[in-house]
Amino acid sequence: MKFRPINSPSPLTALLHVHAVLAAAVLLLSTSQVVVPVWASPTDFIPCSDPCSGGDVNYELTASIRTMPMQAIEPGGHEKRDYTYRGRTYSTETENHHGFMGPTLRVSPGQSLWIKLRNTMGLEEEDSESGKLGPADVTIEDYWRMLQNPGEKIKYQYYKKTVDDPSKMIVDEPNIPHAFDSTNLHLHGLDVEVHMFDPVGTRNPLAPHISIDPGECYCYRFNVPHDHPGGMYWYHPHLHGSTAIQMWGGMLGLLYVEGPLEDELASFGVTLSEEFVIWDPALRMVDDHNGTRHNLEVDEFLMGQTTLSKIHPFLVNGKLTPNFDVGVGEILHLRTLCGIVENENTFIIYKEGEENLPWDDAAIPFWVVASDGVTYTHPRRKNILVMAGGQREEILVQFDEPGRYVISQQGIQGMQFFDMWGHPHDQILATITVDTTVRSQLPNTPISEMTFTPGYKEEEKIEAHDIVKTENIVFSMGANRNEAPFPQYFVNGRPFHPDDIRFRAHPGEAVEYVLVNANHNVHPFHIHVNRFQIQEMGSELSSERYPVLKPLMEFDPTIWRD
Repeated sequence: MKFRPINSPSPLTALLHVHAVLAAAVLLLSTSQVVVPVWASPTDFIPCSDPCSGGDVNYELTASIRTMPMQAIEPGGHEKRDYTYRGRTYSTETENHHGFMGPTLRVSPGQSLWIKLRNTMGLEEEDSESGKLGPADVTIEDYWRMLQNPGEKIKYQYYKKTVDDPSKMIVDEPNIPHAFDSTNLHLHGLDVEVHMFDPVGTRNPLAPHISIDPGECYCYRFNVPHDHPGGMYWYHPHLHGSTAIQMWGGMLGLLYVEGPLEDELASFGVTLSEEFVIWDPALRMVDDHNGTRHNLEVDEFLMGQTTLSKIHPFLVNGKLTPNFDVGVGEILHLRTLCGIVENENTFIIYKEGEENLPWDDAAIPFWVVASDGVTYTHPRRKNILVMAGGQREEILVQFDEPGRYVISQQGIQGMQFFDMWGHPHDQILATITVDTTVRSQLPNTPISEMTFTPGYKEEEKIEAHDIVKTENIVFSMGANRNEAPFPQYFVNGRPFHPDDIRFRAHPGEAVEYVLVNANHNVHPFHIHVNRFQIQEMGSELSSERYPVLKPLMEFDPTIWRD
């Protein structure tokens, strides 16, 4: 990974898929100097009556609970149904972009960005007829009950006999999901100040995690470097214990760093641009009587974790299978975010009706011009993308024939978090209608001949002689039925703990990490505010049983990920 030489470190983005038993990858990381901002103070919590508006660009986000329409498949059926959803969100009544999503933020390189985050979650319910929003807190009894007879809930091998009473379970309290109405903010992929700890930009290893409780406000202050790559980024909560529930609820939004890509695309005649945000809510139906006025909520944590929620679709832009229109020969630019929690996702284009054919034979080729906010010099031709949560891809699609096409998610069963074969289900993410109507303009240059200003220069690649040390990191999971939470998580054989500092690097160093995923299922990877390059990757899993492994192994070591 490389952390951009900038004024500060950036957010979360993660996207190395280490997909298998003893799968391994080699990453290169170079850290950069961390500049403590001049406004550094003991805390960046502020009274909610105080402003947070001293940046070149200023925003206020509100984490709140809202009711909104949503479409999903009926449980056990195949028909679309209109629901009324109530959940945690950044969206507002006045700016309802893509329904559930928060407002889109924009900033330019060299600008300071200040964001006031106000948390009103739970406060709205004090005077509400709807009562407290679920799900309920996870209890030790919940784990104990599910582990008595795992059945469909757990399909990989588990160990240790379950105990005969919940009180006898071994409990790792910090890792039990909790505080679903407390939150914080993470700018995913930006090369800005470290901002998981209070105050923003701190270098104190004992600094507390930022946890903004209901009724509190926090002032995030960032400096966007002058040489920051322009592109697509996003924001979401990242508080240990509540992130999954809030992300399943739709707490996310887009953030763009202005750059030359859009103007350069326009110079080639590419002006038809659409966002394509993939989201995987884990939902359940609730009674809509007794004045609740809604019938859909985020499911209980242990159901969402195992992908057993009865309503667990992939939505695009908050919709079930939306349609995009484009003319023959016209280029459709899809700004794609895989904003999912724990599943992976594929992006494959077929002619409608051919989606069950092998993608090597039947998929429609497309082009990728940028990944994770970093633009390539030349477009890269693909027929499949496999994406993990947080990944962004700028995709160009062009069709020679009119007709109906589909974008398919398929082939990742059994690679999910709990090794649930059959989960997640294959699904058509969206359709594309191609006709003879040109909605913007036809391109003046073939895609293969287009050139762009790169996000990083070739000479910025980390070389072997830059590396000052190599460290091994083994991710593994335990499956002991007498322990909660289940499963258990280990790093180099030690239980995960959010306050445990295990690896250190000095500013300006290039470090090599050899990552090993000791489990069968996928394990995405990222480091906040540091970009990296993948140098090697391998897997002991069969690409015949898991064919999506093959395109994953076909990576370019010059690409920067975050």
